[in-house]
Amino acid sequence: MSYKSRFAIAIAIFLWASAFVGIRAGLKGYSPEGLALLRFLIASICMGFVYFNMSNRSTMKILDVCALMCVGAFGIGVYNITLNYGELSISSGMASFIISQSPIITVMFAIVFLGERLDIWRVSGFIVSILGVALITIGERSGFKWDDSIAYILIATLAGGLYSILQKPFLKKYHAIEATTYIIWGAAIFLSIYVPNLQHDLQHASLSSTLTVAYLGVFPAAIAYMAWGYALAEIPASRAMSFLYFTPFVATLLGWIWLGETPVGTSLMGGLLAIVGVYLVNQSYRKTRLQA
Repeated sequence: MSYKSRFAIAIAIFLWASAFVGIRAGLKGYSPEGLALLRFLIASICMGFVYFNMSNRSTMKILDVCALMCVGAFGIGVYNITLNYGELSISSGMASFIISQSPIITVMFAIVFLGERLDIWRVSGFIVSILGVALITIGERSGFKWDDSIAYILIATLAGGLYSILQKPFLKKYHAIEATTYIIWGAAIFLSIYVPNLQHDLQHASLSSTLTVAYLGVFPAAIAYMAWGYALAEIPASRAMSFLYFTPFVATLLGWIWLGETPVGTSLMGGLLAIVGVYLVNQSYRKTRLQA
C-alpha cells in the first residue's frame, strides 16, 4: 500500500470520526432530516467545484451516472438519515463502535462479488474486533439494551458496509473524484425530499449548529469521501474497511474533548481490542503479499 493511500485513509478516518461528534452537536439545532440534507447540499457544491475544475474528465455513460447516484442514495442518503436518528439518543463514541462492524458486511460481499478471500488471520482479526465492539457496548450502556436507536444504527451499518462494495467497480473505470461527485449528488437528490424539514430548521437553528453542519458538509462529507474513494481505487475493499476500526477510538476521544462524553474503562478496553483486530487483518495482507 502506497504512502498516498495511507494518507488518504488517515484523512478519511479522522474526518469521519469527527462526523460522529459533529452530528451529535448539530442535532441540537437540526432535525435528522434537515441536518442530512444541508450537509450534502454543501458537500454537493464542494464536489461540483472540484469536479468542474478537473483538467481531464472522463466521458461517463449515462447508466453509470445513474448507478452512481443510486449508490449515493443508499450508501450515503440512507446511511446518514438512520445514523442521525440513532445519534439522537446514542453517544457519538457508541454509535461509531456499532458502525465499525460494517467491515464484516463488506468482507462478506467482497467474497461474493469481488472474489476476495478470507484466511485465518482475517477471520481472527474480525472476531477480535467484534468482541471489542461488544465490550464497548456493554461499557457504554451497562449491558446491551435493544431500542429503536440501536436498530437505526444497525441499518446505517448495513448501508455503510454495502457502500464500499457498490462503489468499488466504478473506481476501476473512473477517477475517484468523478465517482464521488455523482455519488454525493445522488445522495443530495435523494435527501431533497426533506426540504420542508430543512426550511423549518434554518428558521430556528443557532449559528453554531449551522456552522457545525457546514463543517460536516465540507470536511467529513466532501473531503473524506474523496479520500476514501482514492483509497478504494488502490487497495482491496475488505482491507480498506478494516482500517475503519480505528474510527470509533478516535470518535470516542473527540467526543470526550468536544462533548464531554466520558468513556468508561470497559469501552477503552474494547477500543484496544478493535485496534488489535485491525492489526491481525492487515497481517494477513502482508503474508499474502510476501507469498505472492
